[in-house]
Amino acid sequence: MRWWAGSFFWRTLAVLVIALVASQAASFLLFRQQVQQPRMAMRIGQFVSHLKTIHAALNTLPPGAEREFIDRLAEKEGIRVFPASGHDGGRIAADMPGMRMFRERIKGLFGDDAEVFVRPGAPGILWVRLHAGNRDFWVAFPRNRVDRDNTDALLYWMLAGVAIAILATALIAWRLNRPLARLAKAAEDLGKGGDPPPVPESGPSEVRAVARAFNRMKDDLKHEERERTTFLAGISHDLRTPLARLRLDVEMLEGRVDGGTQKGMVSDIEDMNAIIDQFIDYARSEATEAFAPVNLSSLAKDCAERAARAGARVSCELADTPVLMLRPLAVQRLVDNLVQNAVKHGGGEVLLRTASAGREVTLSVLDRGPGIPPADIERLKEPFTRRDEARSGRSGAGLGLAIVGRIAKAHGARFDLAPREGGGLAASVAFPVAT
Repeated sequence: MRWWAGSFFWRTLAVLVIALVASQAASFLLFRQQVQQPRMAMRIGQFVSHLKTIHAALNTLPPGAEREFIDRLAEKEGIRVFPASGHDGGRIAADMPGMRMFRERIKGLFGDDAEVFVRPGAPGILWVRLHAGNRDFWVAFPRNRVDRDNTDALLYWMLAGVAIAILATALIAWRLNRPLARLAKAAEDLGKGGDPPPVPESGPSEVRAVARAFNRMKDDLKHEERERTTFLAGISHDLRTPLARLRLDVEMLEGRVDGGTQKGMVSDIEDMNAIIDQFIDYARSEATEAFAPVNLSSLAKDCAERAARAGARVSCELADTPVLMLRPLAVQRLVDNLVQNAVKHGGGEVLLRTASAGREVTLSVLDRGPGIPPADIERLKEPFTRRDEARSGRSGAGLGLAIVGRIAKAHGARFDLAPREGGGLAASVAFPVAT
């Protein structure tokens, strides 16, 4: 369940981040196409018009005015004009998007011989060769006059926006995930028979409503469990006294009735007492007992010896198992119920076995009875269900396996019923080592 909560957080974060990145990328492309490129075209058009004016001035101005014009360009505009001698233009400028547009404009205006150059040692300066009158001139100007690329700034802006959005998204997902994770943990504990504290009613309104409903449901379940426990315990207590008097009356009938009849009546009273004991066990809550270190093999040995003193034929195959954190009395009831079930329905010697493999410690109770058909296994784990035709038909409330299943669930253990090799039934409970 914890993994589900964690994955919910990362899935939510991933979906929102992908949506934000896609939105930022689309915004970047649209801005570049609809805003940046038209601005670049306008800026290049204005500078090409300026070059046209310079070209016209170099064609018409006398030498003295020409010198003054060139000096003023250098001072006011940062554009320098030099007489050209030979081919000293350096290398052709790289064909970038802004440069490509500028090159096409000057070729259309000054002819196909017009070209844009860069020179070593001056990366921020562009050179254009113009033919004016009978002379050639080099016009040098700052590169950003025509090739001002804001792509880096846009990328930084986009990355900063994505980073801020990711942090905000992570915070939102965390605020959604934290109460849901608490709710999932509380539901898991409640499902195992525990009594988790009330879930804090925090977070968005929908999550608060779910937490409030869960807390009400938990309180209702506790109330119903208390009422059920009180009801069953009260009935069981009230039945003890008349059954004790009835047992005394039957014992006093010795010599007055047939011996077989008297034994049958005593057996029936003992069966009723056993049913009452099962009701009390089923009504008892395991959540009130604290966890403690338990050696499962030692506990199983004690249960086997107690059953043997009561007349059962029980043998043990106990392995060296690690100490587990269990509820000792609850696990003892679990083993006793499995042994009593095997003794009642097995009709022979019962084998009690423990084994440790990997991250599990398994307790098994095996008998040589008629077994249980696979189709009925899950049904017989439910309370008040029996299958007399599959076993020996002895009386009972049908609570033994239900008690075992509930105690196993409260410990996070796995309860299985399976046919035993050679005939009979194998009932096993696998406890996780990390319990």
